[in-house]
Amino acid sequence: MTVELRPLGVRCNLQCRYCYQVPIRGSGASARYSVEKIKNSMESHREPFIIFGGEPLLVPEEDLEKFFAWGYHFYGGNGIQTNGTLVNDNHVRMFKKYNVHVGISMDGPGELNDTRWCGTPERTRRSTKKTEAAIKKIRDEGIALHINVTPHRKNAAKELLPKMNEWIRYLDGLGVEYIRFHILEADNEDVRHNYSLTIDENIAAFFNFLDLEAGLKSLRLILFDEIRNSLMGKDNATC
Repeated sequence: MTVELRPLGVRCNLQCRYCYQVPIRGSGASARYSVEKIKNSMESHREPFIIFGGEPLLVPEEDLEKFFAWGYHFYGGNGIQTNGTLVNDNHVRMFKKYNVHVGISMDGPGELNDTRWCGTPERTRRSTKKTEAAIKKIRDEGIALHINVTPHRKNAAKELLPKMNEWIRYLDGLGVEYIRFHILEADNEDVRHNYSLTIDENIAAFFNFLDLEAGLKSLRLILFDEIRNSLMGKDNATC
């Protein structure tokens, strides 16, 4: 079991078009926290944790280092799930020092990531480039990394799959450990109309990824491992 630690709740620097957290973000909920109170609460769980959000790299670096150091002391490592747009050299130093397994949420290179919206098309493309640079930097430092991808109409429609496949092969070459696919959960009709794949399109996309996996060097598309395990009564699905 891994506990999600959310110091800033669902606060985020992006406005992803399909994000299920958007209604919560508009509720006015407070994002104040106490490092010591969080650590005290975590001691009662006695479980490893992943720092989550929203966007966890909005947490001040001094506090992040306290969480990472504490987790490293008790569990020998940490996890973080980020959109990657805010990663800097100090974050990378901490990831390496405290054995942080990094997850980056990204839906593809360039325009395939446009649903991870940053206010304008230009700013969105710039933020995507920052995420792409962070992925390479993290892997260049030998830090464990996986990618979370949500297939949808803007990145996994039939005509876009060749570019998605090329990107996955690139990630394989970098030594990314695995990709976790999340089928889009549409909470309202606008999201469903603008971004959801049909059932047949989802099936076609996933068969495409299954065929692609057979030719990858080491990167795993773990959804398929989890489906196989579930069918064999070894249900260890992580998400």
